[in-house]
Amino acid sequence: MWNNEQFVKMALIGTVEVFNVIVEGMEKNLKWHWSKSVRQLTESVKVMLEEMDPDLYSKGLMDMEAKESMAHLEDIKRKKKWERIEWEAAKNQFLNPQRYIRVSY
Repeated sequence: MWNNEQFVKMALIGTVEVFNVIVEGMEKNLKWHWSKSVRQLTESVKVMLEEMDPDLYSKGLMDMEAKESMAHLEDIKRKKKWERIEWEAAKNQFLNPQRYIRVSY
């Protein structure tokens, strides 16, 4: 698919709209895909796209890094919020211990 001329033509037509998505997918393939042949094929497509429009490719990388950075910050924020909730719950449990009723049969 990557070496198909029709794909390259379609990618050129919608380059601005889809380039970030393509760059992100390729970078993830290069980093995480289990298949060596897939990573090698992805690398050849990456080189081809970088040669087509180096500025647009660089912009796609920067956008991807910004997106990952924002996701990381959101993750930290979410974890802190949960820590605060757990701390408040533990404090509340200490001040108001549960009273259990023992039922015997």
